[in-house]
Amino acid sequence: MSFDLELAAPASVSEPVRDGGDSRVTKCPIDRALVERPSQPVRAAHASVAVAAPAFQSHPLTRHYPRNLAAPRAGELHLWRFRCEWLPVPVQEGDSWLSKTERERARLHPNAALRKRFISARVVVRWIVGHLFDCEPRAVDLQDDGNEKLRARHPRDGRGIIIDIAYGGIWIVIGIASATLGLSVVVPSPGAALDETLEKMRRHARYNSLCNALRYAPADIDGNLLSSDTTSSAFDLAQHGSWHLLDLPMGGKIRAAVALAQPITQVHTFGWPKGLAFDQL
Repeated sequence: MSFDLELAAPASVSEPVRDGGDSRVTKCPIDRALVERPSQPVRAAHASVAVAAPAFQSHPLTRHYPRNLAAPRAGELHLWRFRCEWLPVPVQEGDSWLSKTERERARLHPNAALRKRFISARVVVRWIVGHLFDCEPRAVDLQDDGNEKLRARHPRDGRGIIIDIAYGGIWIVIGIASATLGLSVVVPSPGAALDETLEKMRRHARYNSLCNALRYAPADIDGNLLSSDTTSSAFDLAQHGSWHLLDLPMGGKIRAAVALAQPITQVHTFGWPKGLAFDQL
């Protein structure tokens, strides 16, 4: 069993809802179509058997940014989870931070709910990066690929970070690291089929996080490896490098995962209940 990892899903697979390029909510089921696809003639991926669980530090989700929290270094990952209604500043102030391009993209959203969600995510991203780089949120230079994959560089020392945004149900999830990363949130589809099990949804979340991280790079992945019972795992994708996956607890039937192009040693979480054990999903 193998997954052909690529950004654009085939017609037989339910594609992520993109809402103008701004959403990354995957609706199941897609497992059968993926499993039945023939393997591509590239080297198979294999999982590392020695992956140490990262250390987790939980922070409350408040309007007071935690002191002494610097931009993530190698092996560090920042994860934020919040509802669309939550903002660290009043709405009017947050709106004033957006760039001309962000305002235009918000205007083009097909409905008010998606527009509000996009604006909330960008306001929070600018607030976070402004604190990490010690600059005004409106001065943050976000390089956007159009699919919620963002890059930002420190205005003085040139340090760079990569930001990914995913949406699932009532949640907005933001991941920040110094290396390439991909987030995925999978929600049950309305009237879910009987075979849409939580295990399959977890496998979809892992698979899609790799898709979002790798973008257009293809790779042949043994689907059995995505069924691992461990919540932290590593994959050698041959010419596409090594990737580390981490499951994210979301509550209910929602499943989420993040893929990072380096070992994950330290995770700072915001918006999850204090003391929640990520390694006991």
